[in-house]
Amino acid sequence: MERTSNMNDDRVSSAAPLSRVAKRTLGFDNLFKMLAAVLASSPVLLRALFRPKTSVALREKVMLGVTSITDCRYCAWGHGHWAMAHGVSLEEVNLILGQQTEALQASAPAEAAAILFAQHYAEYLEQFDPAAIDNLRTHYSDAQVAEILAYARTVALGGLIGNTIDALLDRLRRMGRSRKPT
Repeated sequence: MERTSNMNDDRVSSAAPLSRVAKRTLGFDNLFKMLAAVLASSPVLLRALFRPKTSVALREKVMLGVTSITDCRYCAWGHGHWAMAHGVSLEEVNLILGQQTEALQASAPAEAAAILFAQHYAEYLEQFDPAAIDNLRTHYSDAQVAEILAYARTVALGGLIGNTIDALLDRLRRMGRSRKPT
């Protein structure tokens, strides 16, 4: 689950094309941990389908927060549209996806805390700092915190799956181009 980039490498010449940033993907090392985490959250997710403790808009903002880190194009498209369908402005969607939460912290500190937690979770997955959960508890009830964590886990897994599929498709495309007709 490495993230590599040559974008900040001073040795890259301006004449050479910049390589793309490798997105985080699922590997055997994290697949089972992520599946177990999502399964552990499944009772909370099921309950949230019928009696959510948080608003749909907050759910989508949390999911966009995770997506801003995983950089899954499918998640960005879907959750961006769903967020706007539930009253989140395009400007706010772009702020979250661009990881520009400073403006949100001033206007809605509780929502900003949830988004920042989602970003922190996406960065560290199940190795997240317990203080991040404690910070959420200053703004939300235990049931809401459990829901926010469940949403972050689920969309993180989805984003990593989307990136893994894209990496596989990209590899297959490159293999097809490298074969010369005989």
